[in-house]
Amino acid sequence: MHKVALIGAGRIGRIHGRNAALNGRISLAGIVDPVAAAAEALASEWSAPVLSLDEALADPSIAGVIIASSTDTHLDYSVRAARAGKAIFCEKPIDQDLDRARSAEADLKDARMLLAFNRRFDPNFQAVKARLDEGGIGVLESLQITSNDPSPPPPSYVAVSGGLFKDMAIHDFDMARWILGEEVVEVFAFGSCLVDPEIGKLGDVDTARTMLKTASG
Repeated sequence: MHKVALIGAGRIGRIHGRNAALNGRISLAGIVDPVAAAAEALASEWSAPVLSLDEALADPSIAGVIIASSTDTHLDYSVRAARAGKAIFCEKPIDQDLDRARSAEADLKDARMLLAFNRRFDPNFQAVKARLDEGGIGVLESLQITSNDPSPPPPSYVAVSGGLFKDMAIHDFDMARWILGEEVVEVFAFGSCLVDPEIGKLGDVDTARTMLKTASG
């Protein structure tokens, strides 16, 4: 059984912590979070020790890390974990800045790393892709993806997450590329704040539409 450390004990970290603790193939070997109360609460719930990031990365018995911390830490923590030889499961996005993400290519290109594009593993989406690949749908002319959350996230989360496009619609961008098996060559997008004015004050939108064009048209 492989030991993993969880980095981040917030909203998504608690979900990943539960999943790791209940997974019979891995064991939760430590909780890392700069907010001591959050780390201690989750550690107590799953009988795992509270560790510093340095301790988790230096421990040779810990095979991998789950990075579920705030978006602005994803890239730096991933690079540190890769240099420490850990397997990495990291929440998306890897970073909010494209140049910063590209600058880490040398450290991450050979890393044992998976970004949290979980919809690729959903049986429903897999069935759609399999049917398309087998020719069961016919000639594909367009792909329409609609995603909704039951309610907007709190403004405090929007302020640090990357917002609707980088944090939420990123799943749809990944689905389009994966299902079609093509890269995007043109993008047109627009959005508005129609639900929560507080999100607009942060410079983001809560409703959007995006059109993606691939090389095949």
